[in-house]
Amino acid sequence: MHGTPGNWYAIVEELAGGGNSAAWRPTKTRALGPDRAVALELAAETAATHRPVHPGQEKGRQVFRQGEDTWIVVVDGASGAYHFRVTLAVLEAVS
Repeated sequence: MHGTPGNWYAIVEELAGGGNSAAWRPTKTRALGPDRAVALELAAETAATHRPVHPGQEKGRQVFRQGEDTWIVVVDGASGAYHFRVTLAVLEAVS
């Protein structure tokens, strides 16, 4: 595990795997630096631009902001809608 304590990160969580091994888990961590205001802007950008595994071909997306530092994104594809979450978090410790 790597990272700089005190820096902000965008954590993307989505459904990964399939069948019995499908689980909701972090799939991407984006380092955003020490400035919270800048990190908020970059986390919002991550919500608007992240390309999830599913759907394979995006037809549209809705980005919902939940509170100050969490976004839920619904992505429409040919076979249905999928969602992922982006959370802004500060790294407190690495061991």
